[in-house]
Amino acid sequence: MAMKNDPKGPGHFPEPIQKITDLNKELAGDAFYENLKKHEKLLVGTRDFINTWMQDHPDDYR
Repeated sequence: MAMKNDPKGPGHFPEPIQKITDLNKELAGDAFYENLKKHEKLLVGTRDFINTWMQDHPDDYR
């Protein structure tokens, strides 16, 4: 939500927003442990992608 409301606009964060959208679609609203464990690789991959993306954009850290 913060990325979409950023003064630079949501177009500034297309890759992270897409990764989060894909993750949410795959999880289908199920945040129970079993489903999160089932999708652990996707969760960790999404986290790592966003961390790497943010490190390449240090002016976007708040």
